[in-house]
Amino acid sequence: MTIRTAVLRGSLALVLGAILLSAALSFYEFRQSLQAEIARNLRASAGALLERIDAFFFERLEDIREWRRLELLQDIRVGDVDKRLAHLLGDLAAGHGGVYRGLFCTDLDGKVIAATDGTLIGTQRSPRPALVTEPSTAGVAIVLERLEAPDQPSLDRVVMRTSIPNIFGDGVLGYLYAVLNWQEVRRFLADAVRGSGRTALLLETGGRVLAASGSLAELGQPDGATLADWARNAVQPDAPMRKALSNDGRLLLGAAASSGYQHFRGFGWRLLMAEPTRIAFAPVFRLAWAILGVLLLTLAVAGWFSLRVSARIARPIGELTDFARALHPRALPAPPSIDTGLTEVGELSRAFAGMIAALERSREHLVRAAKLAVVGEMAAIMAHEVRTPLGILKSSAQLLDRRPELAPEARELTAFITSETERLGHLVSTLLECGTPRPPNFQPHDLHEIVAHAVALVGSRAGKKDVVLAQDLAASDPMVHCDREQIMQALLNLLINAIQLVPAGSHVSVRTAARGGVLSLRVEDDGPGIPAELRERIFDPFFTRRQGGIGLGLTIVQQIVQAHRGEIVVTEGRGSGACFIIRLSQNEGGLHS
Repeated sequence: MTIRTAVLRGSLALVLGAILLSAALSFYEFRQSLQAEIARNLRASAGALLERIDAFFFERLEDIREWRRLELLQDIRVGDVDKRLAHLLGDLAAGHGGVYRGLFCTDLDGKVIAATDGTLIGTQRSPRPALVTEPSTAGVAIVLERLEAPDQPSLDRVVMRTSIPNIFGDGVLGYLYAVLNWQEVRRFLADAVRGSGRTALLLETGGRVLAASGSLAELGQPDGATLADWARNAVQPDAPMRKALSNDGRLLLGAAASSGYQHFRGFGWRLLMAEPTRIAFAPVFRLAWAILGVLLLTLAVAGWFSLRVSARIARPIGELTDFARALHPRALPAPPSIDTGLTEVGELSRAFAGMIAALERSREHLVRAAKLAVVGEMAAIMAHEVRTPLGILKSSAQLLDRRPELAPEARELTAFITSETERLGHLVSTLLECGTPRPPNFQPHDLHEIVAHAVALVGSRAGKKDVVLAQDLAASDPMVHCDREQIMQALLNLLINAIQLVPAGSHVSVRTAARGGVLSLRVEDDGPGIPAELRERIFDPFFTRRQGGIGLGLTIVQQIVQAHRGEIVVTEGRGSGACFIIRLSQNEGGLHS
């Protein structure tokens, strides 16, 4: 799996999981809150509507109580021969703006004596079974009954009936009927739910529907027992919310029980308010679509961002991979310069470049070690093969030189033999020192004293070539743990090389400085200098720029400095000259401890 694929999958999975989890929790919490709020609203609406209906019936009950005591109702004794009672009933019905469909009176035998509808006079109207009886405290019962006779299509289904008392004696004379315009009750229900998508049902105690705002098809045609159960569950203030849902979960229900109006205690009816969940939860569904849109948009943004990030990560790693594949043991290319803005990738690039540089240094060290091994082997062979013949040649030349009869030409030749054998012996010693260096004997020494002694030793040689030697010993603390003889040898090699390479009249300076526990020694000249392309090879064995040199002096200097756990670098000096800088730690642990 590639980095791009892994980052893309991981980010998309993270974003998708986070959004789905938060969306699910938000959807659930919002749905629960909305359901609870709608249920409270349904209950409140049902209670307000039922209070309005109770007030309506309270007024109707007050009307019929007042009318039953009217003196003109006593005309039913004589059959309303002068029609005054019929005119009174007509005026009473007209004065209430269509609340009553009609009024009529019967005697005790059920014969209609007077009515707002003249066709009813003389017909029989016996009391029907009571739908509900108003629990009057005055001992006068007002009954609501159904009109179910098929031969009376002009009448509505519900009438109010009360007895007509005999104001001139005891007992009753007959009955007063008020036919209610039940459309008024339906209008209350329709006004309450208009434009909301809700259904309002007025239920009697047994659960039968007295009035509805619309068709019962929306409720799935429930029977009376189901409606009564719904209403009973929905009015419980501590009922779980799931009980406010219909059986199939398509409806939210709220109900209220009649609590009466003023001194009217109500008929015990219930009002059920139902709202389909597709309407009630429309905001939830809109939220779900909005969440889906946000999810898709977030996934698109996350995918784009992941591709950009993964590309910024994969591209430099790919470049590093190509660079690693292009590595050649003999020619290491420069590592690519990578700047992605990502700290970790930048650190990886720098670490990779550092590793390549370390590999290059390791390779150089291996090459130098191989050369030194060759030097050591050569030194051992030469020491064995050359020193004995050289000693014999030198001794023979010295014996010949002691003879007095030796001619001047012969004496000159013996001098040549002696000097050349000494030079060859010096060369063998140098090879031995380079091939098998002696471990340093660390002791505290004053570097300024070592510098002064070395300058004094090469002073005569510098004077012969007219080279000016200068000292600038500025280190405040010149003490360092070192091997005095080896540091002296390294310093002498640097000074002799500088004197030999610079032209007459040049300057060679030795400076010291101390900072942060590091003691620096600079040997600088104003000679021809060392080209930049040769500075990396200057310490290689057998590399020399001086006529007659063998190229081991600077190699020995580097060995000595490294044995002292220090470092030596070559840079450009004054003008175009060369500058060798030796750094030694003033701590016993070394420069990098």
